[in-house]
Amino acid sequence: MRRPLQRARGFALILALFLIVSLAAVGAYMITVSNVQVETGVMDEQGALAYQAARAGVEWGAHQILQNPGGTFTTTTCVVGPVFPVQDIALPNLSVVPANLFRARVQCQVFGPETEGATAVNVYRITATGCNAAGCAAGGPTYVERQLQLTVTN
Repeated sequence: MRRPLQRARGFALILALFLIVSLAAVGAYMITVSNVQVETGVMDEQGALAYQAARAGVEWGAHQILQNPGGTFTTTTCVVGPVFPVQDIALPNLSVVPANLFRARVQCQVFGPETEGATAVNVYRITATGCNAAGCAAGGPTYVERQLQLTVTN
């Protein structure tokens, strides 16, 4: 007749292996979740910077129209038609990483002149795209783009 302790030999080894494998799986899962959280924070910051670049482009376009109505932006970029020229604006480095320079691409469409009473009014639609790639060409997993529109009359 065998004793109960001899039948239970090796149980501790199986339990130890099970615990090691379980803890390794939990650790791998925690590292994955941590990496995703870091990447989400970085992409959120990049999106905010792209938004600010688009906002800078819209404000730059509005300034050109309101303060310099006879300038080259108003006369060459703001056109009537289906194809609109693009004005690229070099922005200061908004990012901590020098390789991630943000750009603003500004397009302008003019409607008018329309007559209101005795006054001729031009309506301009400014579309600015802020992005972190040359030419705002989408590509790559880190590409970020935001677009804003503004309507201005003068």
